[in-house]
Amino acid sequence: MTVRSRVADEVTTWLTGEFAGRVPADAVKVVVRAAGRDLDGRVVPDDHGDLLYRVARARLVRMLAAPDEPRIPRSRR
Repeated sequence: MTVRSRVADEVTTWLTGEFAGRVPADAVKVVVRAAGRDLDGRVVPDDHGDLLYRVARARLVRMLAAPDEPRIPRSRR
């Protein structure tokens, strides 16, 4: 397991707990993976985990704020 995949798993676990009952665990995983792809190669490795959490969390909050559009934000790549 790579450091990035371990960090993504940790962020997924944390956000799954944070959004429990509001966003399905599978959707959280998809959002975290998409955010990870968007950040890949764009941030300093030491900051990757913190930024991954922030970007994925912001996308999940947007999903909840727009219930008429129940889509999962995808990677921009």
